[in-house]
Amino acid sequence: MTPEVAFDAMADARNETRWNSKVTRSDLMSDEPIGQGSRFQTVNRGQPYEAEITEYDRPSTVTFEVTGKQMDITTTFVFVADKDGTAVHGEFDFRPKGLLKIMFPLMRPMIRRDLPKQMESFSQYCSKE
Repeated sequence: MTPEVAFDAMADARNETRWNSKVTRSDLMSDEPIGQGSRFQTVNRGQPYEAEITEYDRPSTVTFEVTGKQMDITTTFVFVADKDGTAVHGEFDFRPKGLLKIMFPLMRPMIRRDLPKQMESFSQYCSKE
């Protein structure tokens, strides 16, 4: 897959239901085309979140600001061409709220194990596109 294919697949969060097993819904709440300022409403692990693209530098970097009742997250994905097609690197800044602040240290190992699985699933999804 090229960086452009991977970038476009990630930037359009509606695709997340196809590769992230934890996401059951993702809807575009703003007008097309997808770009900086695009807004999505997503359900992840049964929790609703709103996400906005705050950085859109095709085909290299896309950043989402995600807000939810239990947690806010800043997620940045960087796409780099390599010998296998495209390497995708993700940075995640989790900011739990309320009681989740107390529980989050216990959840962190599970999240660390889950993120690489989701990135592999994303790569597989892109290779089919």
